[in-house]
Amino acid sequence: MPNDVLNGIVLRVTDYRESDRILNVLSKERGLITVTARGSRKPNHKLAAFSSQFTYGEMEVNERMGKLQLSSAAVLESFYAIRESYEQLFSATRIANAAERVADRGNANDELFLLVYHALSVISYGENDPKDTELCFMAKLLRMEGFAPALTYCLKCGRDLRGEKEVRFSNSLGGSVCERCGSAYLTVSTLSLEALRRMMLIDVAEMRRVRLPEAVRNELEPLIYNYAEYVFEFTVKK
Repeated sequence: MPNDVLNGIVLRVTDYRESDRILNVLSKERGLITVTARGSRKPNHKLAAFSSQFTYGEMEVNERMGKLQLSSAAVLESFYAIRESYEQLFSATRIANAAERVADRGNANDELFLLVYHALSVISYGENDPKDTELCFMAKLLRMEGFAPALTYCLKCGRDLRGEKEVRFSNSLGGSVCERCGSAYLTVSTLSLEALRRMMLIDVAEMRRVRLPEAVRNELEPLIYNYAEYVFEFTVKK
């Protein structure tokens, strides 16, 4: 069987045996795939440079006994700067983990691929807080997967909430609720919900422009992740 040439981003790396690595790769052509990079842990091995988390490149793979083997690879972007700070590495790892959990095996998803690529690019080369890029990624991922929350009206009574200072947010209902209808739910400022709305809608190429006030960032992080884990039904932030 001839080798296939694929473009992909390494989302996860697992050491295997004495000198190999198992790579979970988000490929542009096939979605999520698992590839064995034999010998890639050896010093100066031809596959070593590609076999690192976050690396984007062109791969030549072949299938043996139902498993994909990496024959050769060319690094197109290492996103090396991600590894220069804990904050960048932490946010990039969360992005990779979330992408891996929602990606379909064997099914291409250009929108997800571009979202991951741009998010890693901004974290690596952008000047904004990596946490802002991470939260923007999660907001856009929710919308992409069909879980965009309601943010401007009460899901129970339909009341317009845009003039309010604070409202409530319900994971089970899927978004905003007025104080009268949902006093038991999480309190959140409408400023934070507006920031969430804008992040869901912004073009991926403009993610570098996202700069959240600290109070908004601190309020949105638990809200976004708690909601994501509720609708996705798995933990996405570990």
